[in-house]
Amino acid sequence: MELDLTETQELLRDTLRGFLEAEVPFSQVRECEIEKKTDTRLWAQLAEQGYLGLPFPSEMAGGDGGLVEAGLLVEEVSRRAALVPIVEVMAASLTLKRKCSGATQLLESVLSGSAIVVPAVLEANDSFESFALEADAEGVLRGEKFFVDYAEAASHHLVVARDAKGPALYLVDSAAPAVKCEPIETMGRTPQSRVRYDGAAGTRAGGADAVDYLIQIARALTCAQILACMDSSLEQTVAYTNVREQFGRPLATFQAVQHHGANMGMHCESSRFLTYEALDCLERGDATEEQVAIAKASLSRAIPDVVMTGHQLHGGQGYIEENDLYFFTIRGKDRALAWGTAEECLEIVARSAEEKSRWL
Repeated sequence: MELDLTETQELLRDTLRGFLEAEVPFSQVRECEIEKKTDTRLWAQLAEQGYLGLPFPSEMAGGDGGLVEAGLLVEEVSRRAALVPIVEVMAASLTLKRKCSGATQLLESVLSGSAIVVPAVLEANDSFESFALEADAEGVLRGEKFFVDYAEAASHHLVVARDAKGPALYLVDSAAPAVKCEPIETMGRTPQSRVRYDGAAGTRAGGADAVDYLIQIARALTCAQILACMDSSLEQTVAYTNVREQFGRPLATFQAVQHHGANMGMHCESSRFLTYEALDCLERGDATEEQVAIAKASLSRAIPDVVMTGHQLHGGQGYIEENDLYFFTIRGKDRALAWGTAEECLEIVARSAEEKSRWL
């Protein structure tokens, strides 16, 4: 892939960054955390300005972009630590558009901001390959889903269920009485629920290939979230060490501090390449499950080193929540576990370890 963004992509990134920095102060994010709510104001703004349609075709009032543009959107939103379902809606909506049928009207509502669709995948066994929740011949779902991000804020859940043909995706109206959400606490303070589907009516949207596609897109876009946390932690650390003085000199002039900053920077740059390479390959249809898993495993391993080094270089200043650094530490750790931990992703890679590779 081309490692540099195009002029259009750079303009998109810069415009998004300027808009979000002006419209999403960290005080607003703190308020959402305290009230345990989604930032509905920001979500409405993203829809109104057409950002939710970036990776969709122009006939849907979209921006004719792809997964790289979706990744830029996710990364910039995550740089503000905003509590909005950007990965969940992008992953679910793109799966419905590219691998399912009959959801055009719902997708138009999603792009306008009047509907929110989030995936409901994991169950008590915490596996992306084994699903006990069942759908009968009429599409009625019975069972539980765990760790469903933004379940209560969503208008629809895209539920992975097992039917007569195997794993499949079912659209379920979250307002139905048969859908019961139980909020749970999360490390990253993201609104999350355990959801019970007790005879909920669902509409079959896609089969096993759609399930796989949903997981791969969500996993790759989550890498963009982690990247944003690392990059933000690095930026704040560089800014702080350039103004904080010790022994009459800025911290950044000490060689040991420079080495730490360089290590943080190397993690960020390598992670950026892996993230956007995975998204670009997914867009072109060349990505393998192992490639996406390598990217997610690498970023999930890198994020603790980056953010904890940032805290170390901040000293005591980095351990209070009045300092914005904590946003990216808790969000980054949370996202490192979401959609496959480093260990889970490395297990995927290990399956192909003995296969012969074609180097030329």
